[in-house]
Amino acid sequence: MTERTRDMSGSAAHGRRLSRVRAMVRRSPTRGGTGDSVSGSPIKIGLLYSLTGGLSLTETSIHKGAILAVEQVNAAGGVAGRPLVAVTADYASDFTAAPVQAARLLEEERVVACVGGYTSATRVAVLPVVRDADSVLVYPTYYEGLEEDEHVFYAGALPNQFLFDYIRWVCANLGERIYMIGSDYIYPRTLGAMIRHLVAGAGAELVADRYVPLGAEDFRHVMEEIDATRPDVILSNVVGSDSVPAFYRQFHSAGHSAESLPIASTVTTEAELRAMGPALGAGHFMTAAYFGSLRTPANDRYRRAFRARFGQSEVTHVAQIGAYNAVWLLALAAKRAPEVTGRGLRTALVGTRFDGNPSGWPLEVYPNHHTGHPAYIGRARRDGQFEILEEFGPREPDPYPALIVPAERRPRRRVSEQEPSAARDA
Repeated sequence: MTERTRDMSGSAAHGRRLSRVRAMVRRSPTRGGTGDSVSGSPIKIGLLYSLTGGLSLTETSIHKGAILAVEQVNAAGGVAGRPLVAVTADYASDFTAAPVQAARLLEEERVVACVGGYTSATRVAVLPVVRDADSVLVYPTYYEGLEEDEHVFYAGALPNQFLFDYIRWVCANLGERIYMIGSDYIYPRTLGAMIRHLVAGAGAELVADRYVPLGAEDFRHVMEEIDATRPDVILSNVVGSDSVPAFYRQFHSAGHSAESLPIASTVTTEAELRAMGPALGAGHFMTAAYFGSLRTPANDRYRRAFRARFGQSEVTHVAQIGAYNAVWLLALAAKRAPEVTGRGLRTALVGTRFDGNPSGWPLEVYPNHHTGHPAYIGRARRDGQFEILEEFGPREPDPYPALIVPAERRPRRRVSEQEPSAARDA
């Protein structure tokens, strides 16, 4: 059974539930996204996030980034005088509940598009509902790739943008004996396959490749295996505001430190550092298309606005600005769309460009529905921020990297064959 099948099916009951949800959306008179184009009428968008449950600490913070963008769009005059209205659905950290909540947004709330989902398990679960409604989902989180969908736009970075240089840097700077651990679902499994190739290509050794259930908080067996294998570095794809702090706490309780055995993560952002207590994460490493410590005019504006709105103690992080960027892309596309419907937005989103991206680089949507991103490597500090050690400029998005996808299995249309138009942020 593939990881996608395992994440999607879960149980026979979930399958029956999803079938009922899809049937409900097909029967909806709003299928296809007719929208309301009356001058001055609100444009409703759905925000799909876990505000309760094990992922809530991170996803609540991400949700705030989307809310800030909605408020800024409206303060700037909305979309040709039409205000954005955000309708939030809480799927309570349960990906099997996400399609039900997405259907409610699309059918009952009559939103024209959805922004949200954090884990890939959630995105995959929601896709059938979005397709059946002929709507659009802007998925804001960096993810594993291997997907192009007519109804989805991807505002986060791909592995060819944030992972490849990072793994080579880890092998060259932190050590050649690598212990890899991840949560057991699509994102860590797919990254694991890529990492195995990258590690071998760097002449390094993967001493273990382990996975734990999403939400796991007991890592005793992992600590025992780390002691037995004696790696130079831990490569962590552990996900979640419950699992990540638990892993770091038990790692340090086992007598390890950043000086003796560094952790190089792909999912330990400023939000997770705050959850665990920054001292536990200090000295460990992370890669991202954004860090809160970036000194760019766009990020200075973003941080000031975010803290003024939500409190001076709030942290900013890569998944949060993904949601912020996603809402802005939708708003800018709505200005260009022939009609503000799911279909109209899908046409207009390709080529849309947002110059206010806090990462410091314009965010542009390519014909494969993905976006261009830079990447940074950071070392966590005791204040919960990251010292930036390396910077890699923006790269075109390649969701099907040759590293693991043979040429004959890639989609025929390649990004380089069709450049997006420059539709700039006003």
